[in-house]
Amino acid sequence: MRKITEIVIHASATRPDWMTERPITDKLAEIRRWHTTDRGWSDIGYHLLIDRDGTVAAGRPLERTGAHVRGRNTGTIGICLIGGHGSAKTDAFHDNFTIRQHAALKAQIAALQARFGTLRVTGHNQYAAKACPGFSVPQWLATGRDTRAPETPKDSSTEAARLRWRLAEIRDTAASALGGA
Repeated sequence: MRKITEIVIHASATRPDWMTERPITDKLAEIRRWHTTDRGWSDIGYHLLIDRDGTVAAGRPLERTGAHVRGRNTGTIGICLIGGHGSAKTDAFHDNFTIRQHAALKAQIAALQARFGTLRVTGHNQYAAKACPGFSVPQWLATGRDTRAPETPKDSSTEAARLRWRLAEIRDTAASALGGA
């Protein structure tokens, strides 16, 4: 087994209703296709995926170096939360993810630390100019939850979240239109 020193949290940047009636295995297969067919990688880049209902699926085997953070894959495990489309790195966890994802992510971190010892836990946005995973991992870890989160985190079906996704869609459409001019 390779030496593991860090867990890096990611988001799939998909809408909350993306493949909602499909099992996590279908979502994993689609993300694997994005990585292998579209990017030419040997496998899905993430080691674990967490669906919106809290279901966890294994991606790339833990024994293999991932492909999830340029220049930081050695010694890391990539965990991807399904969702996060239109998120910002300053968002609260509950703005883009569910309470079940929160519980599953905490459980996966605990299980990995029980297996590999104390691991640093970071977000993709700490290493790249990206919103991913769509919240501040250090802030989330410091409090055991997001400091802006209510006692019961909201599901991302709230009106504010819907508006944020709509704005992201408008931004993407505008960028595409301006790029094609």
